[in-house]
Amino acid sequence: ICLTAQSDDTSESCFVQAPEIQCEEAPWTRVNHLGNGDNRDGYAKTPNASRHEIDLPFFPTGEAKRCVMRIRYNITTTDYDGWTTDHTSNNNHDVISNNPTVNIFGDGHGLKLALNTAQTGRIFQDRSHIFLILPRTSEMKGKTIHNLNVRGKRGNIVQVYPAVEYDFIPNKLAMKSSELLHVQWTGSNTHKNKNKGDAGEGTDGTDRNNLIQMSDDVGKNYPLE
Repeated sequence: ICLTAQSDDTSESCFVQAPEIQCEEAPWTRVNHLGNGDNRDGYAKTPNASRHEIDLPFFPTGEAKRCVMRIRYNITTTDYDGWTTDHTSNNNHDVISNNPTVNIFGDGHGLKLALNTAQTGRIFQDRSHIFLILPRTSEMKGKTIHNLNVRGKRGNIVQVYPAVEYDFIPNKLAMKSSELLHVQWTGSNTHKNKNKGDAGEGTDGTDRNNLIQMSDDVGKNYPLE
């Protein structure tokens, strides 16, 4: 679809049709769990951290594009009938209320439930991220580019919660020799965690990660010489 600019400029530019919206069920996890879910791919035989992988759009104009990613974390519970409950039920204690007392024995002795309506079905996170997609160089033309991302941070499992100790996304990546790899790093040379995030190896205050070549024997946990 080509559009004419709304000015004295009569040049045309092409509009790239956005792909269809992806709406799918999230990987299964146990209740109130921030760890791995039943998110298995063709390489992993064990559950992985819950994730959603996307293909970045391609723009043929050769210009950098400013993109926005919006992530919403929805929680669904069965504490009430979600199909018949909407905004008109706000503050209606007959639907749900904080720490309700129920008479489960029928003898007038109530049992108080630890129920927080702020933790029932709702949107927990609604975050937007702005990023740039840069044009491909001539050497990249027509080639598949894989993103390899670092996730987590330095420290032990308590220090990094609710994140994780270092990991990569994807955990395992198989690619052809003709394809390209885009490594996206994260870290710091001067973090200020006041000695609360320095568990592990490395100089105090640093937060780095490395790539090394290893044997394809998963039982050998050291790099090739």
